[in-house]
Amino acid sequence: MSSNPLPHRIERTKNKHSRAVVRDDTIVIRLAKNLTLAEEQDHIESLLRRITQQILEEQRLTIQIHPFRELLSGASQQTVTLGNGRKYTFKLVVGDKLGARRTKHGWTVTVGPQTRRQALHRKLWNLLADAERPRIEKLVEQINEDTLNVRVSRVKFRFTVSQWGSCSPKGVIALNAALLFVKPTILKYVIVHELAHRCRADHSPYYWGVVEAAMPRYQKAREALKEYRLPSL
Repeated sequence: MSSNPLPHRIERTKNKHSRAVVRDDTIVIRLAKNLTLAEEQDHIESLLRRITQQILEEQRLTIQIHPFRELLSGASQQTVTLGNGRKYTFKLVVGDKLGARRTKHGWTVTVGPQTRRQALHRKLWNLLADAERPRIEKLVEQINEDTLNVRVSRVKFRFTVSQWGSCSPKGVIALNAALLFVKPTILKYVIVHELAHRCRADHSPYYWGVVEAAMPRYQKAREALKEYRLPSL
């Protein structure tokens, strides 16, 4: 279908029902077992049409955080700009294996002949997260001191595809490196959101009262966060 925003591939399964999923910027059509060729074609066309409409609607309503799109699509150099305006330049060169060397404005990343796209993507995120971790740790400490003043045992900062942040019972605050690409007020909201879980583990009215006390206009930032969508690895 020429209208598909993403490439697609077909997988035949032993499942009773066909379905479509998106993996690594590719639509995967997972066909049910025991289908005739005509039924397979009908399922493929139907699922492609349905998921294409879903993707286009999501793209219309959301801002996808995908800062390394150009590098993963074949470009040899790209400059990414964070939500606070800071810029980093990544340059890809051919080498024996995947590695990186810090430069004045970013990194030179060596890509080996066996380097897979997913491994490169993860490496790029790790470089960015490691560079920005000290700043984020200080930011969490500062916001905590200015607001709730709860006990935090550790701040973890890395990229994940599932959630913006979390707070463990032991006081470990985990933040997604993708937050580097949202507005500072949204980043602050996510930090306050997780800090508030040190006062209350659930999302009860009492919990939201804690969030509001720490950030009176949190609802605006909370709604703005819903406009963003995480990329997949």
